[in-house]
Amino acid sequence: MSDTLNFPATAYLYGEPQARAFLRSQPEDFIVDEELSFTPTGHGEHMLLWVEKIGQNTQYVAKQIAAAAGLKARLVSYAGLKDRHAVTRQWFCLPVPIKQELAWQDWNIEGVRILDTVRHQRRLKIGSIKQNRFQLVLRGVSDINDLQSRLQLIVNGVPNYYGEQRFGHNGGNLLLADKLFRGGSIPDRVLRGLALSASRSMLFNQQVSARVQQGLFQQVQPGGVVQLDGSGSVFQVEQPDETITHRLNTFDIHPTALLPGIGKELEQGEALAWQQKILAPWQHWVDALIAFNVNTERRSIRLVPKNLSYQWQHDTLHLQFALPAGCFATSVLRELVNYQDISRDLAFLES
Repeated sequence: MSDTLNFPATAYLYGEPQARAFLRSQPEDFIVDEELSFTPTGHGEHMLLWVEKIGQNTQYVAKQIAAAAGLKARLVSYAGLKDRHAVTRQWFCLPVPIKQELAWQDWNIEGVRILDTVRHQRRLKIGSIKQNRFQLVLRGVSDINDLQSRLQLIVNGVPNYYGEQRFGHNGGNLLLADKLFRGGSIPDRVLRGLALSASRSMLFNQQVSARVQQGLFQQVQPGGVVQLDGSGSVFQVEQPDETITHRLNTFDIHPTALLPGIGKELEQGEALAWQQKILAPWQHWVDALIAFNVNTERRSIRLVPKNLSYQWQHDTLHLQFALPAGCFATSVLRELVNYQDISRDLAFLES
């Protein structure tokens, strides 16, 4: 197997940025706050912990919380994974009987602060997130005018690409997937899951990139599938009309692309033929995902930052916005600036 894969580079919607800048010069330059999709009840046999972590990944923190509470690791849950190279605040959940107190004030977990606790009736499940709020700092911006002009453009949406962290260092997760799909074995269940997820994410990115290149990003193709904004609900559009165009232009709906796997293809006609053409060079990957019993899914190809605001301090930009769960802040940033991610570069050098 080759140590490289020849995936075309993903296209820029607004052209490649001229400005350069530094991201994550320090952890506080990348802050993420998780917002749940429900309001905790304040009572029940589950305890929600509002946790701030720095320099630690979510799964590691969950294991440390379990150890501190004297529980098996599988009993501690969370709504989503958060970046290690950042200051992130997110919810964790563990079972605590109603009459039992949790001595969390006595815990000492490196890089972790517990900011608040609240009881809830149910276990916290993956995906129970309304949105993530980001506070980012870009330092040493080389072309302020170019970046400023792009801030006016991204309010209309950016390609909803999966970020580079999904694919591993130097695309390592994709290389694992290629090994697997060529008949190799990955005994480790977690690594195998990462490989399968990365392969689908890359196939999705290729569809989105092709739509950008062909001028189809802001269009609904005949027979295409759209997603309601803020919802997982999708429906097929037999023939776009003025109503569909209006809903598209007002961000009520978004075009979608396929995450391949087992399941009925919802596209028809022109949209289905186009999708099959784009995925044809990677049909062996699509077939392998089906063979591995991965379920097909849909994902919006357009990502619209919510509540966007920013402030300049000389050549430093302070940027705030919110994104739906599962979307990547780096997909917004790549349309704004060519950034060098300092924390990740250092992590790769030290690994």
